[in-house]
Amino acid sequence: MKKVALFGGSFDPIHTDHVNIIKSCKENLKFDEVWVIPTYLNPFKHLSYSSVNQRLEMINIAIRNLNYVKVDKYEVSKTERSYTYDTICYFKNKYHDIEFTFIMGSDQLEKFEKWDHFDELIKAIDFKIFKRDDNYDKNILNKYNLKLFDFENNHLSSTEIRNLGRLNLQINEVNEYVNNNLMYLYERLESKMTQERYFHSLNVGRFALELGMLNNCNLNKVFMAGTLHDIAKEWDDKCMIDYLKKYDPSLLNEPDKVWHSYVGAFHLKHDWYINDDDVISAVYKHTVADKNMSVIDMIVFCADKLSYERNYLEIEKYRAIVKSDLELGFKELLKRQYEFAIIKNGENKIGSKLKDSYNWWIKND
Repeated sequence: MKKVALFGGSFDPIHTDHVNIIKSCKENLKFDEVWVIPTYLNPFKHLSYSSVNQRLEMINIAIRNLNYVKVDKYEVSKTERSYTYDTICYFKNKYHDIEFTFIMGSDQLEKFEKWDHFDELIKAIDFKIFKRDDNYDKNILNKYNLKLFDFENNHLSSTEIRNLGRLNLQINEVNEYVNNNLMYLYERLESKMTQERYFHSLNVGRFALELGMLNNCNLNKVFMAGTLHDIAKEWDDKCMIDYLKKYDPSLLNEPDKVWHSYVGAFHLKHDWYINDDDVISAVYKHTVADKNMSVIDMIVFCADKLSYERNYLEIEKYRAIVKSDLELGFKELLKRQYEFAIIKNGENKIGSKLKDSYNWWIKND
């Protein structure tokens, strides 16, 4: 009789430890197959942070080289809260020629007896428990004679991943999918950004997307860079100084008002593990531009200055110019920014990068 391990969970997102448990089921526990069963909504959780399709796509990315694993959509197709007992009954009634075992992490033992129809559930199927950490309910383990198994454990959690924790241990392709789709954005930014700044960032992403369409640009890149451009804008000076010292101390010579663009680029590259040079460049250059500006760089620079919540004299004129001729609009905005900076701070305090950009694009034009 074929032996199949049922592995349920939110997988929001799936991560390295999930995959290591799956591998251990095959290599150490000798199951013939592992069926991954994403839940529509865990009964003990109030919301999911991503769509069903996104979670399914991330799971498929993570298991694509494991031919003994399949994804079953039984629970997510129900579009309601999922209960393990119902799932077990469904599989046992449908597949009489398969011996099923249910896989769970030791972190779930504390609430195990609160699971729906628990008395029937514990008799209906064998459970294998994987040790997530040393803090687990040993009484429940002993009471029901459950077996505990070790695996290659990084002690990751989906909550930690959503909050940018130890992404160096996450599955690279899944992390890339998360970044490219700007998933978990509010959760990652809410503690570091005011609501006003957050909505400005969304507006910049939206306007960058519009300009990207007009200029036949990679829409995913402009949307990412536009939305994330101000990610470090409201960090305190000490944190920004630490980043600049670590990655490029020469930038400390630039005015502190523009530090956030450089720090934001470093943060996205080294903490979010965004490896797209076009996105990083656009964030880096969005404040005072640069002598070398790609179309994506120009788009994000302009979208920041013209986002839809902004309202200053002649802004509609600048928006119209940028939409009809991106480079001309970029130059107009750069010239405006330079002139305002001179008036506000004086020529000696505007920073070398803004001067270089102005001299290259405006003065020498």
